[in-house]
Amino acid sequence: MADPAVVTVGSPMRPDPARLAALMAEAISAGWFSNGGMLHYRLEQALARDHAAPGQTLALVSSGTMALMLALRLGNLPEGAEVITSPLSFAATVQAIAWCGFRPVFADVDPDTLTLCPRAAEAAVTPRTAAILPVHFLGTPCDTAGLQSVAQRHGLWLAYDAAHAFGVAVDGRPIGAFGDATAFSLHATKMLHTGEGGFVVADGEAAPLRRLRNFGLEGGRMTGPGINAKLSEAQAALGLALLPDLPAESAARHALRQRYDAALAGVTGVRLPVPQPGTSAALTCYALRMPPALRARAHAALAEAQVLARDHFPLLCGPGTPWPQARIVTTALGPLAPDLGPEVLLLPFHGRVTESQADHITAILRRVADG
Repeated sequence: MADPAVVTVGSPMRPDPARLAALMAEAISAGWFSNGGMLHYRLEQALARDHAAPGQTLALVSSGTMALMLALRLGNLPEGAEVITSPLSFAATVQAIAWCGFRPVFADVDPDTLTLCPRAAEAAVTPRTAAILPVHFLGTPCDTAGLQSVAQRHGLWLAYDAAHAFGVAVDGRPIGAFGDATAFSLHATKMLHTGEGGFVVADGEAAPLRRLRNFGLEGGRMTGPGINAKLSEAQAALGLALLPDLPAESAARHALRQRYDAALAGVTGVRLPVPQPGTSAALTCYALRMPPALRARAHAALAEAQVLARDHFPLLCGPGTPWPQARIVTTALGPLAPDLGPEVLLLPFHGRVTESQADHITAILRRVADG
């Protein structure tokens, strides 16, 4: 069979129809479609084995954005409090802060990792600051030790956005083991998905998280803040149906990363994604960095060849955003994020990319770089 004409930056895993139908039949037989059915808790337990450390709770929720909101709400922050975050992320990061009634404060990024710089985060702390929401951007872990130190010195809640970091480990520990709470996405753009969905990993017992995702109810009585953030049985069935395929998808992405790395090593102007010491490689995306002018030419050349790469993430603050006047707190002469964000180019990265397609993509990039 010929390769598809269009190569997309992402392509969701598709479940075996019979496996999915069998799981849905369980829900239909039980007559239980939401509110923590057996499929929901089966998926929750399966994920907890790999993504939660001892003493932590994992709770499935209806979306990655809801996971962020619950990770923040779990900290019992005062209304209107400031939350320090990165200007480089997907819109959901800052939207979650705003929907919770908090005020985002943007601090600059580290020039190597593009994640929130601990020194900039500390410079952004004011008497109104209650939390830090760093992002493991493009699957690269933040300086967790540095950010933990800042949070401890100032008594701040530390919640992480790990939407890009599913399966990443640091020194053998799952990425959700750091900070007070971590939010993950199970959107269809992610390696393991439930169509829409997410989960929160947090220290301590399960009851507070379960109350938050179920209207604040305990024994049928509202005992505190909450919202309807439950994952349905249909979504859980999709996740469970895909779990057996996850090792093969992971292996395919590892192989694709190695093929990209080998073909693009040493190409002038192209900076490859290199895992930090002690960190496993990210498998959600493959992010190159290059000078913005070269990135723009590469993006256009790939598009002309029907390769739909993704260019950089726009800043979350500044002109044209809901926070047009917000400044980026930095420790440098000027903020780094506005210049570094436009360097990013995401290549197609999923198990449906064939070897010939990968070779075609890297050949285009080498040709553009050679000028």
